Amino acid sequence: MTATVGTEEFAANLGLGHLGQPEIASMSDTTTRARKVRQFFPVARQATLRLKPWNFATGWVQPAQDPVQSLGHLKLRFPMPAECLRVRFIKGDNQREWDVESGAASVGGVDVEVIILVTNITDPTVCYTKDVRTPRLWDSLFLDAFGFMLASYLAESLGRSRELGEQMRQRAEGAVSGAATIDAKERRQQCRPETSWEAARRGRGFSGRRLW
Repeated sequence: MTATVGTEEFAANLGLGHLGQPEIASMSDTTTRARKVRQFFPVARQATLRLKPWNFATGWVQPAQDPVQSLGHLKLRFPMPAECLRVRFIKGDNQREWDVESGAASVGGVDVEVIILVTNITDPTVCYTKDVRTPRLWDSLFLDAFGFMLASYLAESLGRSRELGEQMRQRAEGAVSGAATIDAKERRQQCRPETSWEAARRGRGFSGRRLW
C-alpha cells in the first residue's frame, strides 16, 4: 500500500525509489531498509534544511543573554532554541557582527549544550532555520530535495555504490538550487508594482480611471 502524502513513510519511500528499492509500509518495520531509513532520516532532513533558508522552516527569536561572556572579541552569548539548525541573520545588522559556537549555556537556570550566538549586539532579534520534523509541514520543493538527500545516505548502506550516493547528493543540491530560483522569482512577482497594461486589463485606463 502506498504511504500517505505528508507522512514519514511517504518521504522515506521517495528516497528508496531513487535507488530502485522496494517501499516500506511503516517506519517501524524490521526490514533492513526500514532500519537504515530510521538511521539516516534525521540527518538527511537536517542536512537539507541547512542548505537553504526555507520559508516553512524560518523562525525568529529574541534570545535571553547567557550570564557568562565569551573570551573572544564578540562578548555576548545568546543560547538559541534547541530546534535551531542554523542562524541566518540578525535583524538590522548589515555588517554581520556575529558568529556561532556550541557549548554549555544557562537556559532557564539549567546548563545545557546548545548552539550559541555570539555578538556585541545587546538585544538581537535573530532569524534562524528550525528543525521541522513533521513532513506534512514541508514544502513540496523541500520534499523533492529531501528524497535525493536521503537516497545519498542510503545508497552505499543498501548495497549500492558510493558513486550513486554522490550522484544523489548532487541531485539534492541541484533541487535546492532550483527551489531558491523559484523563491526569488516569486518574491519579485509579489513585490513588483502593477504595470499600466495590467491596470488597463482590470478595467482602468492608463491614467488610473475606470473604463466603465
